[in-house]
Amino acid sequence: MKLGILKAWDKLHHRHYVDACKALKVDYEVIDILSANWIDKVKTSGCDGFLCRPPCDFQERKSIYDEKIYFINKFLDKPIYPSFDEQFIYENKRNMASFLEIMGFPHPKTNVFSRKEDALQYIESCLYPIVFKSNVGASATGVTIVRDKQHAKKIILSVFGRFNSLLTFGKIMFLKSNKLYGLKFPAFGSIQKHYVIIQEYHKIKWEWRIIKIGDSYFGHQKLLTGDFASGSGIDAVGWIDPPKELLLLVKEVCEKGKFLSMSVDIFETVNGEYLINELQTHFGAYDRPQMYIDGVAGRYIFENGLFVFEEGEDFNKFRNNILRVEHFMALLKNEDLAKVKV
Repeated sequence: MKLGILKAWDKLHHRHYVDACKALKVDYEVIDILSANWIDKVKTSGCDGFLCRPPCDFQERKSIYDEKIYFINKFLDKPIYPSFDEQFIYENKRNMASFLEIMGFPHPKTNVFSRKEDALQYIESCLYPIVFKSNVGASATGVTIVRDKQHAKKIILSVFGRFNSLLTFGKIMFLKSNKLYGLKFPAFGSIQKHYVIIQEYHKIKWEWRIIKIGDSYFGHQKLLTGDFASGSGIDAVGWIDPPKELLLLVKEVCEKGKFLSMSVDIFETVNGEYLINELQTHFGAYDRPQMYIDGVAGRYIFENGLFVFEEGEDFNKFRNNILRVEHFMALLKNEDLAKVKV
């Protein structure tokens, strides 16, 4: 059996799949899907399935990647991992909001506006503060907490244009650069135009990250740094046994969405509510365990209606891709192709 590893813009993303395949002694081929003859490369590769890692930096790149795997999966009839649906939601907060609302999962109320007049009408009567989000962006990138109508109106007019949408400059994000002594610079390549995503604001204690890859579950806290819980850095993580209620919630999300590899970030509010904030089929993670119970690294497996802890330090190797490759191979060998073709 042979796996294809789809390579795109990032020179490192696909290498973690390569390392996992080497460790598991799985035959593989790296395919550049940005090349002019990418379709021919996919068709003639002889691969039984394809491992994907979408970009998370620019909306245009994400759309191009989605288009390519759509044709690989739907028209060339090739299995892909993760599934197309969970990658379609990945780094697309508009799609994620629709999924959560349709499925009825608890989440902060989110409104997506594609008309300026609708957005302006909303901010006249909504409760402040509110949260503006860009469609693409990880670790609180593109997230703005807005505390008054004047600020909200300024963002809306910048996104849609004051007079005509053809003349809009868009909302420009400013990013901090460590190479420039912490100075911020305008990220012109990530300008947001022609839509706004406005979410209800909830005061939170922290955020839970619950991960499900195949039959493996992991969980930990992402602690607050200022207004946000990015989970970046070892000191921003709480190694606490995750509530079984949240493990069951993520199990239900993955079953209803037919998701194969999913990280679910869940707010725990000061009022004790659990609200889903993010769904990410890929997520930032280094080669370290994603869960410790009483100082012991491991994972949960769901067996006979219970979550059973299994000790181990190597489940999350190669940025969790060891589990992804193992799961994909198991699905292909069992010919459980519906899960990777739907």
